Amino acid sequence: MSKDPTFRVLGAVPGRSERYEAYRREWDRRESETDPSDHPVHVDIETVAVCDLRCGSSEEDPQGFCQIWTHEHIRTQGFDEHTYQRGYMDPVLYGRLVQQCADAGVSSIKLNYRGEPSMHPRIVSFVREAAGLGFPDIMMNTNGNGGARKNPELFAQLVEAGITDLMFSVDACDPDSYHRQRVGGKWEILLHSVRSATKARAEGKGAEDCRIRASVVRTHVNADAIDSGRMEEFWRDKMGVDWVSVSECYFPAGTQHHWKAARWRQMTAGEFQCSDPFRRMVVTWDGRHTMPCCQGFTLEIDGGPVVRVPGYPLVKNVREAWASANFERLRKAHRERTWDDPFAGESICKSCAVTKLPTRIDLAAKHRVALPVRG
Repeated sequence: MSKDPTFRVLGAVPGRSERYEAYRREWDRRESETDPSDHPVHVDIETVAVCDLRCGSSEEDPQGFCQIWTHEHIRTQGFDEHTYQRGYMDPVLYGRLVQQCADAGVSSIKLNYRGEPSMHPRIVSFVREAAGLGFPDIMMNTNGNGGARKNPELFAQLVEAGITDLMFSVDACDPDSYHRQRVGGKWEILLHSVRSATKARAEGKGAEDCRIRASVVRTHVNADAIDSGRMEEFWRDKMGVDWVSVSECYFPAGTQHHWKAARWRQMTAGEFQCSDPFRRMVVTWDGRHTMPCCQGFTLEIDGGPVVRVPGYPLVKNVREAWASANFERLRKAHRERTWDDPFAGESICKSCAVTKLPTRIDLAAKHRVALPVRG
């Protein structure tokens, strides 16, 4: 198996409880043995498919570097529109999904996929409901604005509700570079959200395994702050997050932009074997689509709906979707390392950013530094 070469951690990853570590051992076992078992370890539940930011969007580059897929020009150009409708997950559907996940033995859920989950009016109760079912890991990526625009204490409430992995997408350590990249975001709202979350956790109001992370997409704007250590110093030392992660900015789904701070080389199946189809599943906000990885932007690897859809004879549960023919086909392609076959390979894998090897552009030294493939 191969690790995601676009992702790295600054500093040490914080320790967790034995219960959490046991789930992570199963996560690693699925990878090493290419064993999907009869249920996923982790499920991304897309509580919303809307966002209040347009990251990277500008007059120069209106498309930006957003990976959320809710921008109108992305939703209506090159994709089946019904796959990319905007919306909010029905609380009844959410309740049914998390119960199915708990019954199947799923250990980890994340309450977002493409959108900003804090915009869902029921997001705190969603976290509380999941915590009541006993998941070792309840995750959420957020821009720290969203619902905090109206409710400044939202992220403290999420900590108190039982979130275990709260990941703030920040991309900057100063207001100028923040507003250049996180278009539509408010720096002071983000700072207050992080402070309120870390304060609630410090006061003992969170779960035992609650950890707070600053996530950064490395672009040509923030590369120096990351490479010099200023990014980690600001968010870890000054703002009190537990750790900082960095993802190289890439071209999502073949789109083009000017934000990247790395060059990319397509890897072969001999170099890269993906672990997602053996441990991870995504359910879209309307329940119409399930996918065995976070890059499944087309229906070719759809595991089927978990709601009733006109013209579709079956309504699957989480475990049945996990055993679908499309999921099994993708697993076979990675087990046998045939996903890059020019005739019988998987096009979704060929276009996936995780199958690209980044060579970081050192903007200060003006030379290229290869990032090692881990695993």
